[in-house]
Amino acid sequence: MKNKQQIQQEVEKTLNSLDNIQRAEANPYLFTRIKAALQKEEKSVWALAIGFMGRPVVALATIFLILMINMAVFFTVKSQPADEDQQLYANEYFSNTTVSDYENATNE
Repeated sequence: MKNKQQIQQEVEKTLNSLDNIQRAEANPYLFTRIKAALQKEEKSVWALAIGFMGRPVVALATIFLILMINMAVFFTVKSQPADEDQQLYANEYFSNTTVSDYENATNE
């Protein structure tokens, strides 16, 4: 452990080192550069795509296209009789299977 005189000398040296201290000065254009960097917008691919899709004309055209596709699907499906659909599903699922095949599979 150091004696009191050595500790006092170290404290004095430290305080004396602060006597000639000056305020740090920054580059006068630093604030302007930082401000310009913050305001600079980098256009990424996603930003450009969202900007394009956000236009009212593009949004309305997309909605119109989706509605037209939905109506085409609705009227196409509605025009087919239900009996044909049921027959199509029955032929697809039960074409090679009989009741005895099903019973044999469950008993094994």
